[in-house]
Amino acid sequence: MGLNDTLNAEVREVHSSNQAKRLRRNGSLPIVYYGHQLAESLSLTINYAEFKTAFLGTEGNRFLYTLAPSGMAPSPALLKDYQVDPVTRKVIHADFQKIDPQKPVTVPVPLTLVGKAAGVERGGQMQLGQREITVSGLPADIPSVIEADVTFLGLGQTMHLSQVKLPSTLALVKTADLPVAMVAVPKGLKAEADAASGVTAASKAAASKAATTKGDKKGADKKKTDKK
Repeated sequence: MGLNDTLNAEVREVHSSNQAKRLRRNGSLPIVYYGHQLAESLSLTINYAEFKTAFLGTEGNRFLYTLAPSGMAPSPALLKDYQVDPVTRKVIHADFQKIDPQKPVTVPVPLTLVGKAAGVERGGQMQLGQREITVSGLPADIPSVIEADVTFLGLGQTMHLSQVKLPSTLALVKTADLPVAMVAVPKGLKAEADAASGVTAASKAAASKAATTKGDKKGADKKKTDKK
């Protein structure tokens, strides 16, 4: 769970952009902290390496943390926004919102597929439709990852958001029943299936024609008998 990642923070004096650059060179990340029970926003710094590990280096929720500013009690915090350097792609600034642990938050949670789909067993290819699912729940109930069991999916079948089983403590936020995962039919397998379908269709057509011819013959024979 994201809340298990604790980021220690120190108060910083805001003077100029040059100061922020010096902080980054020294391994710190400037942040703004605001929200629940805070009279005003606070300018803080956190260790960039610790943030990078929590944000990119570990699996799970990247938006919920426990922020521990110096001289303040640790509190759940939501990463609301961040800025990335267009050249280095490093995060250069972030905004954290202190949240009420007794009130629901809305966050995207990573999605992982579990189980081997029946369609994959038959040669199909699993395709992921959504990498994250946006849910609402109390901060302590937000999981690091949401699992979707795809074992029931057959060839050409799709799993939608409504089919993902969520804990009773969470609620889906998106109303659109988007595709979550699908078992695609490879071209070779599709051609084979189409060929088999064609043979079956031809057989059915031949059988139908034979039955019709037989029926017509019987009708003709009956007419000849009636004439006699």
